[in-house]
Amino acid sequence: MIREITSDDAELLAEMHKICFEDSWSLKSMQETLISNTSFGFLNYQNVARGFILCKMVYDEIEILTFCVLQEFRNRGIGKMLLKEIDNYACVLSVKTIFLEVAENNLIAKKTYEKSGYEIAYKRNGYYQRTNETALVMRKVLS
Repeated sequence: MIREITSDDAELLAEMHKICFEDSWSLKSMQETLISNTSFGFLNYQNVARGFILCKMVYDEIEILTFCVLQEFRNRGIGKMLLKEIDNYACVLSVKTIFLEVAENNLIAKKTYEKSGYEIAYKRNGYYQRTNETALVMRKVLS
């Protein structure tokens, strides 16, 4: 089941983010993002939380801020479902472009995004401060 994220989900999402990312968001950062009137997202939840996607509206575009699926639930189509939910939401809002950033060496995520119609728009060299890794800015244009 996919449902819309609410501000009540901050603690759950922060815990999931901590499991999925070394440089995870703090609870405070998650709370601040969730109370913003430009932020929205979706949670995959079937008895337990499995993954989520968190975005924000920027004028007539959507930016995917963070996206994770817990390791034990990967390769089950959850990521694809969450990305599709964003596509559907974008259509309702008449949004034509969705952006995201992904580490250049995160090949699994990059492949997932490419299969969902995202293309590399440009690179940000040294974007990730802790590792000095390059970020790929990917874009999907909706018809």
